[in-house]
Amino acid sequence: RRCINAKYGDEGIGGMGAALQQTKGFYNKVYDITKEYGGLNIMDEVQTGFGRLGSHYWGFEYHGVMPDIITAAKSIGNGFPLAMCATSPEIAEAFANSSLHFNTFGGNALQCAAGLATLEAIEEDGLQENCAVVGTHFLEGFNKLRTKHEIVGDCRGKGLFMAMEFVTDKASNNPLPVYHIMALLEALKDRRIIFGRGGLFGNCIRIQPPMCVTKEDADYTLAALDAVLTEYAEGKLDVESFNPNK
Repeated sequence: RRCINAKYGDEGIGGMGAALQQTKGFYNKVYDITKEYGGLNIMDEVQTGFGRLGSHYWGFEYHGVMPDIITAAKSIGNGFPLAMCATSPEIAEAFANSSLHFNTFGGNALQCAAGLATLEAIEEDGLQENCAVVGTHFLEGFNKLRTKHEIVGDCRGKGLFMAMEFVTDKASNNPLPVYHIMALLEALKDRRIIFGRGGLFGNCIRIQPPMCVTKEDADYTLAALDAVLTEYAEGKLDVESFNPNK
């Protein structure tokens, strides 16, 4: 007899992959394969959940699938340490009846109050709609920078879940060396803009601002990016000071 233990887990849009979006229909096919082998499908909504995508509250909704288990954390508490796991009664019962599973802080009343307040603020303040409106404004600005600056590659994302790729030049599309990225990030930090880094080669900046960010904030960020990229092109950034080989 064969005993197959199948599980598939992924994000609605790739986080560390720098806002890479799966092909439409990908999840439908993968979920069917998992089910064929009696497995469970898990969706990680830590970065994509709670309306950040603008058009959908959850990443799995965007893809038109229904996972067996949904995990989320961080944003659900708006800075307060909180995580959640949502599933069916049948799957939850299997965990409850297992001697191998326990949760030290599960159901903590203080964390639950913080999570509830966050969910209420998302709805009452219209933050999902804000993600759609300001996210579109951001992406339009990023694509203008892409046209203007040789080292700006792909600009992608959905809502306030975005990324900008940096390349040596548009003809080769080769990833810009990481120490060049570090020089750009340091110059942006001097202008009070802090980005995370991601992508397979570490040559992308990940842009996931607070969901309450405004168009004015976006314009300030875009202007700072434009200024730093211009300084880079003119050779005014001390890139070599970030070179690990020197």
